[in-house]
Amino acid sequence: MSVTAFSQLCRFIKSNYAVIHLSGIDAHFSKSNKPAAIISFDDGHYDILENAYPVLSSLKMPFNINIDTEILETGKAHDYVRVYDILNHTSIDNYYNPKYMKKPIEVNRGNPMQTEQEFTDLLTGITTAEKREITEDLALKAGAKQDDFSKMLSKEDIQWLSKQDVEFGSHSHTHSILTKIPSEQAQFELNHSKEVLEKLTEKEVNVLAYPNRIYDASIEETAKQSGYSVLLQTKDQINEFVSGQQEPKSYTRVNQYHQSLDEALAHTYGMVNKLKKVLR
Repeated sequence: MSVTAFSQLCRFIKSNYAVIHLSGIDAHFSKSNKPAAIISFDDGHYDILENAYPVLSSLKMPFNINIDTEILETGKAHDYVRVYDILNHTSIDNYYNPKYMKKPIEVNRGNPMQTEQEFTDLLTGITTAEKREITEDLALKAGAKQDDFSKMLSKEDIQWLSKQDVEFGSHSHTHSILTKIPSEQAQFELNHSKEVLEKLTEKEVNVLAYPNRIYDASIEETAKQSGYSVLLQTKDQINEFVSGQQEPKSYTRVNQYHQSLDEALAHTYGMVNKLKKVLR
């Protein structure tokens, strides 16, 4: 999403909603019937600070960032984004790793979404260590350089943003698909990321955004045991507030990646999905 489209969307939201923190949902609806909106970012890309923060700050709009905390150790995004960075910044035309693949993935520059989906499918079904092995092998074969990878928020950036009243949540530690890893590792992913963020911000962290929006009842229970009281999904649905909802409270989110305000609003209010149903 361009900065212009993002700014226009934020102004629309501010004009029509009470913009609040996740921690302020109950307090808001206990005294107001005005619809509320929450601005939320995942992963921890530096452009949140560089491009989104100036817009949101000028409009006095609070927001939430959910961090996969391994980025603070590596300075790089999680494996899925690393793959997309490599594809976008190198001229590699195919990739094959016989250890994990039956046939090569052909890089289709005319349809990058298809290629990215093939890599997403490949990475989703394997362990965290295997994922990293493939990502590093792809980087080597493609001749990727450090500058080819997305810049991420640093520890200092997170501390500074926290002091500006930005709320932080966990996006796990390594952005592993939590349902695809052993239960002990899933528990570590949630516990460790929470500890890292609480130490950095010196604030309680009780928000979890599921990596790749994938979870099940077991992961939800693990999140509850780890001390998370707010669980974020991504289903492109607007929530209805339910008074007295038991913790952990679960909320859906609407993805925003459009290049114009009209496209963003059509997606937000379901017009795109309605049109797809009509066209079918």
